[in-house]
Amino acid sequence: MFENQRLDRQMKPASGQPGRPTNWRTTLLAVTVLTAAGFALAGGAAAGEIKDPPRWKSGNDFSSLKDWNLKGENIVPHGVNPLYYPIMPGHKHALERSDHPDGKYRKETVVLDTTEDFDIPGIGKFKTAVVQEEERVDGVLTQRAINWLALDKTTNSVYSFGGLSWEIKEGKPIFAGTWRAGDPDGDGVTEPGMLMPGNFTIGDRYIAAGSKSLAFGGSENMEAGIEIRVPAGTFKGCARIREQDLIKPNEITDKVWCPDVGVVSDSSDGKLVISNALPASNPASNVSTVGKASDKPLKQKSPVAKISAAEATKIALERMPGKATDVKIERKLGKNVYVVEIQTSRGEKDVFIDIESGKIVGTE
Repeated sequence: MFENQRLDRQMKPASGQPGRPTNWRTTLLAVTVLTAAGFALAGGAAAGEIKDPPRWKSGNDFSSLKDWNLKGENIVPHGVNPLYYPIMPGHKHALERSDHPDGKYRKETVVLDTTEDFDIPGIGKFKTAVVQEEERVDGVLTQRAINWLALDKTTNSVYSFGGLSWEIKEGKPIFAGTWRAGDPDGDGVTEPGMLMPGNFTIGDRYIAAGSKSLAFGGSENMEAGIEIRVPAGTFKGCARIREQDLIKPNEITDKVWCPDVGVVSDSSDGKLVISNALPASNPASNVSTVGKASDKPLKQKSPVAKISAAEATKIALERMPGKATDVKIERKLGKNVYVVEIQTSRGEKDVFIDIESGKIVGTE
């Protein structure tokens, strides 16, 4: 995420593509009209192919939190943006990609009937929706992520406030990482990202993930009013958005979003095959094939920190004097730890602090 969020470097080592170390997805559009970007008729680009040249940008080229006037009292966990999938409890959809290098790839998204609380200085208190994503290759569950999404009811824009991710190995979930708006991030604070503006304007650019050390990316509105055919049907009045990793600018993704159903084509996750946002007369509205566990709370426990990031930083600096430049939660040495990055006179060092006990469990 961005939302699947998207997707991020620590949360999803293989965002959309198991085994591929990137957090942005890259590939295919199948438009049925000739667009200004030069897409082919009724078939689109092959997987991985981006027809129009990328427009490399820096973070300064995108609107961000300072431009959005987010206020806690205006942020709601559930709602509908015309071009986004319904962020309503019980919504389900799935995309598939048969030409994935690891096998038949499927990504299932479910809006769970739970919320996540936030209290961010400068924004205030609010709740977000909890959106689960599960990735399967040849029917085997390989990754699971939880994303925290919400809408600004004054603009109807959709925002991401972070998430958690697990890799599934031998049927067991292994915590892979997290990022969360409001947490320390280098010399600053992690910011939310915009996933879909309430008013779609071609050429607009906006930060889509706001952790400059973990998940930093931007989106650009590329096209509107296009038509696309995917397994779930033919859709009109759609928009194309390009996502770019601002840490590794060569990593880009194109997505097509359509009214009422949201994403129908994702350049790494494939194309929409089912969605319960479709009319009941459409066979693709039957989402019974979505994993039975997907509409229930996760069985595995999310890592719960009993000490704060600030407390972990203080403990680390007592052990290793210097300047703390970043702190994040990762899985190290078989434990969930704060990784406190410290700039010392001898170079950069990491101190690992157990998130439950506050004990130092290692350095690097």
